[in-house]
Amino acid sequence: MTTNELNLSLGKVVGTTQDSVTAFYDIPYAKNPFTSELRFKAPQTYGKWDNTLDATNIGLPVPQPSRGRNVELVGAPGDLTLNIWIPENSSAAIEKRPVMAWIPGGAFIREDAGEEVYNGTSFAQNDVIVVTINYRVGVDGFMHFKNAPDNRGILDQIMALEWIQDHIAEFGGDPDNVTLFGQSAGAESIAILLGTEKADGLFHRAIMQSPPMESLTKQEAERITLNFAQQLGVAATTDGIASVPFPELVSTVIDMGKTIQNRDDWGMISWGGTAFLPVVDNNIITGSPMKNLANHASKVPVIVGSTDQEARLYQVPSGAIDRVTKEQTDLFLKDLSLNGNPLAAYNQQNKEASIGDIFVNIQSDYTFRMPAVHIAEHLLNNGNEVWHFNFSWFSPAFGGRLGAAHFVDVPFVFNTIKSDEAKGFVGTEPPQSLADTMHNEWIQFAKFGTVSWTPYTLDTRPTMQFNNLSEQINDPGKATRKLWAKYDY
Repeated sequence: MTTNELNLSLGKVVGTTQDSVTAFYDIPYAKNPFTSELRFKAPQTYGKWDNTLDATNIGLPVPQPSRGRNVELVGAPGDLTLNIWIPENSSAAIEKRPVMAWIPGGAFIREDAGEEVYNGTSFAQNDVIVVTINYRVGVDGFMHFKNAPDNRGILDQIMALEWIQDHIAEFGGDPDNVTLFGQSAGAESIAILLGTEKADGLFHRAIMQSPPMESLTKQEAERITLNFAQQLGVAATTDGIASVPFPELVSTVIDMGKTIQNRDDWGMISWGGTAFLPVVDNNIITGSPMKNLANHASKVPVIVGSTDQEARLYQVPSGAIDRVTKEQTDLFLKDLSLNGNPLAAYNQQNKEASIGDIFVNIQSDYTFRMPAVHIAEHLLNNGNEVWHFNFSWFSPAFGGRLGAAHFVDVPFVFNTIKSDEAKGFVGTEPPQSLADTMHNEWIQFAKFGTVSWTPYTLDTRPTMQFNNLSEQINDPGKATRKLWAKYDY
C-alpha cells in the first residue's frame, strides 16, 4: 500500500493506493451540523481546508443506534463526509471517467458510507469512480420541528451531489455523467431526489434497489416528535432535543420504533417499523414521495427493482417468522384493502408456504417490491427509459433460511461478496458468477446508460431475474402484482 497526493482547489489531500485503486476516505463536504450553532439547520458547505487532508483512514458515520439487542451509540458528531475510489492513474488531466454516487440505506435511522460492503475498489478497477455519501439520519436528519427545515438528511445528499458537480473533475471524474445509486432508504432518497427540482441536473442516471417509499405527514411527524420528547422528559423543540446526550437520543430512537408498532394507536405507520421517515413538507416532497415522483421526475434513465423475499431480513434472524399468526396476517390485509382475494393469491403463489412465509411475502410486496413496480410505472408515464429487476438468489445464511432477503443483493452489486461483513448475508460460498453479472450490468449502465435486458413496458413487463442463472422473464408474480394495482403509495 502506498499513498497518493492530489492538489485540489480545496487543498491538498492524501489517499491510499492498493490494487491499482486510490481511495480517499472521510473527505468533508459540509460543516459539522451537530454543533449548537448548526444543529437541526440546513447543511453548510465545508469549503477549503488549510493543511494537507489525511484521507487514508475510514471515518466514523453520523451518530446512530447500533444493531442488535443492546443499543449503543455508533458513530460520532462531526463534519459530513464522503469517500472516493478512483483508478490509480486518474487525474484532472486525462479523459473524464463515469461517476457512481452511492447513498447507503438504514431505515433513515442508520447509515454508514464506510461499510466494507460498499468498498468501491472493483468499480474503480473497471474505470468507474465511486463516491459514497454520509448524511444525517434519525432525529438530526428527519425529526420534524416547527423552527427547522424538514428532510435535513435529503438536503445533505443534495449538498454532497453539488460537491461532486464542483470537484469530482479534479479526481478524473465526469460531472456530466453521474449515476446515483442506493438501496432501501438510500433508494427512496433517490426517488425523492428524482422528484424534486432542487436536485435537477445533479445526476444523469439512477439505480434504486428496494425503495420503500414511506413518509410521514406533518401531523404524523409532529405527533412522533411530541411522543419522543415525552419519553425523554424534555420540550418537543430543537433546544429540548439538543439538550439530550447522543447515547440517550439513539436509544430512544429504537424505543420510538417499538412505540409505533402499536397498531391501535398508530394505524398504518405501525406496519412500517421506523418512526423516522421523510416528511411531506411541500418543499422537497409534495403529496408523498411516490406522488412527488409521478408529478415531477428528472428525465434520466433508471434501473429499479427489489429482492424476491425482502422482509425475511426482518423476520428470519429474530425468529419472528415462526411466531406469525393467521389473525396478524388477516389484520395486515384488512388494513391494506387490496384488490381481489389476496390471501388466496398468496397461497396460490406457494402452496407449501407457512403463514409466516405468506406474511413475509405480503410485507415484502408492501414495503419494497410493489413500490419498485409503481415507480417503474410512474417513470414510464413520465417518459423515462426504465429497466426492472428482481433478485431471487436464495442465501444460505441463518441456517439456510435467509433467502433472497433485503440487502442480500448489495454485496453482489459492489462485488464485495468475500468481505467479512457480507458473509453474514451471503454465506461463505456465494456465486462469484452472479456478482460478476450484476456488477458488470451496473458498470455498463454507468458508462453507457443501458443494460443487457429489455426496457420495461406495461404490456409485457420484462424483468431481469438475477440468480445463479440470470434470465429475463415477463411479469413475475403477476397474480399478486395485480392485487396492488390501485394501492395508493
